[in-house]
Amino acid sequence: MTTGGGIVVDKFGGSVLTRPEDLAAAVEVVARQHRNGLRPVAVVSAFEGVTDAILGSATALLPEEAVALREPGHAPDSAMAREVDRALATGEALSAALFALGLQSRSINARSFSGAEAGIRTAAAHLGAEVRRVYSRPLRSALADGLVPVVAGFQGVGTHGELTTLGRGGTDLSAVVLAVALRADRCELFKDVGGVWEADPHLVPAARLLPEIDARHLELMAELGSQIVHPVAVRRARRGRLQLRVRGLADDAEATDVHPRPSKDREPPLLLVVDRKSRIARVSLIGPAERMPELLPLPAHGEGSFDEGGMRVVWAEVPVAFAAQAAQSVHAALMA
Repeated sequence: MTTGGGIVVDKFGGSVLTRPEDLAAAVEVVARQHRNGLRPVAVVSAFEGVTDAILGSATALLPEEAVALREPGHAPDSAMAREVDRALATGEALSAALFALGLQSRSINARSFSGAEAGIRTAAAHLGAEVRRVYSRPLRSALADGLVPVVAGFQGVGTHGELTTLGRGGTDLSAVVLAVALRADRCELFKDVGGVWEADPHLVPAARLLPEIDARHLELMAELGSQIVHPVAVRRARRGRLQLRVRGLADDAEATDVHPRPSKDREPPLLLVVDRKSRIARVSLIGPAERMPELLPLPAHGEGSFDEGGMRVVWAEVPVAFAAQAAQSVHAALMA
């Protein structure tokens, strides 16, 4: 039996698990934490593209009217949704088993857990179930025995006793609720872009990394369409007073500390979010009211503003093909 150092929950998403070599790099991150005296818990997504491939295969088999299976919250007695959930969960289960094997090959005692085995209990719904409760005893027992738990993210077990999935971004949510239940020192979310940027660096190459940000501001970014972190995960972290860190895999990768509480010493930054739909993209600028323009300097199909969480959001809608150019224009005019 061992108590060891502080608990850290590490989440590895599909965007950083694109090849077996990436999985090996992620395993080495956790192995290094273990060697340094921490007690890591890894939470993993399916490899990039696996979930879409499974969903695509399922959709091809279903009658045309079953396209509604892509929507969350299906009833517990939905037979087709049940089977889609079970199929989707295999991607994370595979990643967790391989990850545990990687740790064992480095002489580290590790064990893979399904979401249910890790204590994640959800509502009785399929394809987007709400997390209702987390029982931390299974993982606490594993940690006390000197094991490194590797949890399949994106899944749990419903009150009806069936496997459920948590919807898009659900592995973020798995990691956060487990970290809160375990009272972890922090939860580290590994992303392909490293930390949190003032704008999507794929769209705005001149965007700057934010070394720190308040959780409420990151939550607002997520609600407006940013794909960095699941909005419910950020909300759970903020309410659980959990310290988040968003970072890349490499030791010297960019990282952002996400603080659960606002500080008067941190001036809120201007943030830019682009939410792209099939034809229209909404470009949203977020910041303190006194620093915000009345309208964005864009030829827009629609525009407006509103206040939320002590911040003001000014938005404009443009054709989706113009999204990157619009974001770069706003950044250059108001944020450079």
